[in-house]
Amino acid sequence: MNEIAKKILNNKSDYRRNLKFLDLNYDGIFSRKLIKEKNEINILSIFSEMEFGYTLNQLFSEVIYEPKINGKTPDWLVKSESENIIFEVKKINPIEKELNDRINLFKRNGYYGNQQNSYCTSITNFIPQLSKITNKEKTYRDLVTLNNYKLIICIDVINLQKDFITDKDLKEYLNFDDNYSILKDYPDFCNNVAGIIGKPMYGNLVFIENRTAKFNINDVNLNVMLKI
Repeated sequence: MNEIAKKILNNKSDYRRNLKFLDLNYDGIFSRKLIKEKNEINILSIFSEMEFGYTLNQLFSEVIYEPKINGKTPDWLVKSESENIIFEVKKINPIEKELNDRINLFKRNGYYGNQQNSYCTSITNFIPQLSKITNKEKTYRDLVTLNNYKLIICIDVINLQKDFITDKDLKEYLNFDDNYSILKDYPDFCNNVAGIIGKPMYGNLVFIENRTAKFNINDVNLNVMLKI
């Protein structure tokens, strides 16, 4: 297994829990991925997929990893209450050099987490990241609009350490209901995405419901999502 993957697993008990649970339920595919993958940034993305996958498995009984659907391969598919819900994961990273520098420090045991003394979080800083999220909707648009799939985007912003984005920040930045929301410039996204699950730098996982979506999940599945 890649050195960085081993170190992360040694340092994070929740990641070890996720790997043990998912390997047991998905025929060891995640351990095989972590052994095969050599790109360290991709390894971080695998851990992010695992975290959201573990969460979905606590909420739903039928959760499929990387199904093949009309030439697309979403990260997760939930079948629940006669709905097919795609959960697509996006780990949002800072510039590559910053992330690689952090990885190299971690490999040399020289990384001690976020040691900033002050932070300046603002929606202006977050806007450049928005296209990374909205592009996911474009990928699965036809499955939603033509094939009646539902789409929820899962985002992980813990690597944006300089911004120190909290769960409250995510709810504010990605508020579908706000007439002045930064999402209003993306009408297809607002119509087609049923919601967003966000993993912040500080705080808990949050589910941001899109009440105005044209292709929304039903009330039973919505109530399950609101347990996050």
